[in-house]
Amino acid sequence: MASVAEQATETGRRAADVVHVASSRFGELDVPGDRVLHFPQGLIGFPRARRFVILDHRPGSPFKWMLCLEEPDVAFAVVEPATLVPEYEPPLELAARTLGVAPADVALFVIVTIPPDPTAMTVNLMAPVVVDLRTRRSRQLVLEDPRCDPSYRVCGPRKDVAAET
Repeated sequence: MASVAEQATETGRRAADVVHVASSRFGELDVPGDRVLHFPQGLIGFPRARRFVILDHRPGSPFKWMLCLEEPDVAFAVVEPATLVPEYEPPLELAARTLGVAPADVALFVIVTIPPDPTAMTVNLMAPVVVDLRTRRSRQLVLEDPRCDPSYRVCGPRKDVAAET
């Protein structure tokens, strides 16, 4: 049986492993520390936003939310690109080299822009978000391939989609 001191230490450790966040969009959340994504360089346009959590949009939806823990009113809609752009070949080899891991240890998301007219929704194929699934270290890549459109229309007229280089 654990002593009172050991129980207090374990309780303190569990509390320290949870990040509490209050968001106007998502309410009050306790995020387990092992679900926090760490972006050492921040995101493009958000250099101080370095810790995020991925939240499900709703059951069965391909969309997720990437909520900033430093600025909880900042959240990005994200999706695994294959669900909306089946012909897109994600740059997993580049992502793996960048993160220093095997391709099997990489998750890749693209940021979604949803305007008032959802049929004009776009995804940013030029700057995917990549995650080391083991450590949660993350980064936003910027691809130099001109075929990777930063505003790829999910519905309606489209440009060609880039293959992995």
